[in-house]
Amino acid sequence: MMLASNSELISKMSVDEREGFSDVYEQYWEDILRYVMRIIPDESEACDIVQESFLALWEVRKDIPKLRSIKAYLYIISRNLAFKHLRLRLDNQEAINSYVDRYTEKFHSIDKVLESKELNSLLEAEISRLPEKMREVFLLSRKQHLTYQQIAEKLNISDKTVKKQIYKALKHLRLKVDEEYIPYLILFLIFDCCN
Repeated sequence: MMLASNSELISKMSVDEREGFSDVYEQYWEDILRYVMRIIPDESEACDIVQESFLALWEVRKDIPKLRSIKAYLYIISRNLAFKHLRLRLDNQEAINSYVDRYTEKFHSIDKVLESKELNSLLEAEISRLPEKMREVFLLSRKQHLTYQQIAEKLNISDKTVKKQIYKALKHLRLKVDEEYIPYLILFLIFDCCN
């Protein structure tokens, strides 16, 4: 097919819109597709944008005689649509990333709660295995939040003995708790002391 000039295409469209538009489509479709694929390498997406570009041209067909160049107009439309498509894709990707981050964080929090419940069970079991006097000192310190001096007075033992018993209890718990739980053990002991 011999390429028609811009004025010939415009003339043909003024005589028969559909046939003239069909000629415009056949003449420029491949060029516009190659151009769009430089912006959007996915051929399927690029074809959609080219179709949208020609649809936009069809919608302004009454104004085509005012255009200096149909081809330039198609390039501008297709470029704008391609960039709009990229912006939407980027916005969607950011939305998806935000969604994934938000829900990953929530699931991570749920995992932490489950791990902390598991840790609590493990700690309770290990505390119950402590020697009776050590367990009593430890629980008075951690559950009733008594000071070393208060525990010493209550149990009629020295402050030094209280300190030693708590040290031994903590050492025992650290040895029994897996390394992955050490940060939780520290938090458990801190918050348990404060609550």
